Amino acid sequence: MERLEEERLPRTDNFEIPLQKGMTVLEVLETIYRERDPTIAYRFSCRTGLCGTCGIMINHKSGLSCLKAAEAYSDGYLHLSPLPKGITVRDFVKEVK
Repeated sequence: MERLEEERLPRTDNFEIPLQKGMTVLEVLETIYRERDPTIAYRFSCRTGLCGTCGIMINHKSGLSCLKAAEAYSDGYLHLSPLPKGITVRDFVKEVK
């Protein structure tokens, strides 16, 4: 398999980010981008929950990353993944039609 094909295969990455009280999921994504992986792709726009641009799966439920508090799931992890519908372009970014 070529390297480019391998890079496109779905995978899960784990990051250890200290969660601070009142931190939103969007702030977690921004911390990952700034401090751990500057290649991560996600979208946001208004930061007030009006536009829906930042919608992702948070602990296996859909939600807006700008509004949802970052809370560890029962296994001690915060699980983030792209929304299930539509085509995932990269990481948390869905194709917009």
